[in-house]
Amino acid sequence: MKTAAYKTLLALACAAIAGCGGKLVYGEMQESTLVLSQPLGQTVPAAPPIPVTVPQSVATFTFQVPNIPLSGGSATSTQAGFTIGSSMKLNQASLIMSASSNTDFNGIDTLKMTITAGSKSQVLAQYTRDPARLPGKTLVLQRAEDVELLDYLTGTTNKTITINVSGSGTMPGSSWTADVDLDVRLKVNAGWP
Repeated sequence: MKTAAYKTLLALACAAIAGCGGKLVYGEMQESTLVLSQPLGQTVPAAPPIPVTVPQSVATFTFQVPNIPLSGGSATSTQAGFTIGSSMKLNQASLIMSASSNTDFNGIDTLKMTITAGSKSQVLAQYTRDPARLPGKTLVLQRAEDVELLDYLTGTTNKTITINVSGSGTMPGSSWTADVDLDVRLKVNAGWP
């Protein structure tokens, strides 16, 4: 009877270790929503009330990422014998004008954010106008592709990502600025050995 109990206990322990990627010590942390916010950093001049198309690379900004010790999404690092993996992906992005602004995003038909680093780029988020639900002062862009943001980090101490904005429609008729919010999900895991 004891032999069967030991075999069952050993099988359960092996299954638990296999479920942790074969690691004896394993931990994982997930944050389903973490909002990184910063001002656009520039005032966009008023536009005439005619439809326009803004091609990619005309409007580009750099987004500061908090100095958190994360490795790239597809890569892992080893520290003190622990293998550490991390991932940061977008939930959605938003452009938010202040409530006191005397204009809005209602004339914009499409907007696309493309993340770039060196020669690689991916569509990060996009917006398509829904006449039944105009954006007002908060334009929300839905995640377009499942982009690993950590693969696009540049810099060693001051980490940044570069985002290009393109779109079409009638741009706001008054000068404006906005805050840019990136709502991301974060996952970090560590295992030993």
